[in-house]
Amino acid sequence: MQEEMSIRYEGRDAEKHEIDLNQLGISLQGFARILGVCGNFVETGKYNKQFDSLAVKVVAREPDEHHCYEVVAYIQGIMTSANFWSGTGGAVLTAVVAYVLSRRSSEEMKLLKDALDKSLANSAQMTERLISTIDKMAEALRPAARMATSPIDKTCNNIGIYASGTKISELDDKNKEYFSAATSIRFDRTKTYVGIFSELDTKTGSCKVSLSESEPRIQCEITDPIRSLPNNPYALALASQAPLSFLAKAEIDEDGVIAKLFISDLAPTTAPQPSAPSAKP
Repeated sequence: MQEEMSIRYEGRDAEKHEIDLNQLGISLQGFARILGVCGNFVETGKYNKQFDSLAVKVVAREPDEHHCYEVVAYIQGIMTSANFWSGTGGAVLTAVVAYVLSRRSSEEMKLLKDALDKSLANSAQMTERLISTIDKMAEALRPAARMATSPIDKTCNNIGIYASGTKISELDDKNKEYFSAATSIRFDRTKTYVGIFSELDTKTGSCKVSLSESEPRIQCEITDPIRSLPNNPYALALASQAPLSFLAKAEIDEDGVIAKLFISDLAPTTAPQPSAPSAKP
């Protein structure tokens, strides 16, 4: 896969082919992450938050002349396997990028669904599964979108995103306001998780856990007092690299992503904990 997308900063300073360098840098970092993560999804069918391990790379090339400040980005697949979408990846990529940069209206969701239906030969089950993944991906990319829209109202009026010369998205002050709106950090209810421990400090309870191979490790804190016992289940799981089921309350950040897990106990399916000695009669 090699798809071209043009990012045009229009109005204000950009009309003179100039742009604030700091704002440009912030914006390009946001677009690099959005295009890379979306391109990886189209290339593999999977959502990967780890930017350094994507199956695509995003490069910049010298643009054509337009009455704006323009950056041309190329999303290049670096996998040897066949394209996940069997030749329709370009259309899906534009739909996914447009949705990630949108304000998630019902009309924008319909356009995304139509693009997926067309590429997947109307497989409703597969479309729903992928839309769920894209929604999760779009929420996680909010900080990148916030960076991408940074120049708006500062050094340009709007940002147009083009694919093959056709505008697929236009970002204005309303989009910037949408992505800049802060949402409060919240805590989810206690529930069962299954993960592999990669670090553990039995004194402080600090540890890191991977809930899946495709997602980065999550910072955790074990409050369960058995963490300090010799050969406790957490230490044994670390040593064996075997998955462990545990109960935890998740701290959810403003982008809907787990920021930290507070582990309170082993899950009921886990082997029984060492029992306390019985009191003397």
